[in-house]
Amino acid sequence: MKIHEIKLYQEFSAPVEQVWEAFCDHANFGKMMGQNITRVADSTDANNKNGVGSVRAIKLPVVTFEETIVKSEKPTLIEYRISSGLPVNYHYGIMKFKTLPNGKSAIDYSIKLSLKVPLLGVIVAIALKNGMSKGLRNYARRLEK
Repeated sequence: MKIHEIKLYQEFSAPVEQVWEAFCDHANFGKMMGQNITRVADSTDANNKNGVGSVRAIKLPVVTFEETIVKSEKPTLIEYRISSGLPVNYHYGIMKFKTLPNGKSAIDYSIKLSLKVPLLGVIVAIALKNGMSKGLRNYARRLEK
């Protein structure tokens, strides 16, 4: 089982709390990434309906799949896994947020994935990296205005 790893880094002209909140909110995360994402199950955490245990559905033209939040530590960390809908052996995402000087922040975003169809894994990893990179850059540009 070949595991592909995607690593992304982006700086933002906003405090880490603001950036973390934007990524934590499923619908907003979808807007940032240019995807149709909705929350289909709330977290059991009364203070964060998008927290641990919440499930978001990502609707692509040919498939809908779900991701479940498995760890959420405000304002430094969000971890998730694909829980249904795709032929994957493994998919795990980690978003680490950090404070930078002058009111700025950054995200270290890594995704590890393995698909049941080996050659498809390479194609999906490349497409995912390109799409996510574009979404991160666009969000960073919006914060600069």
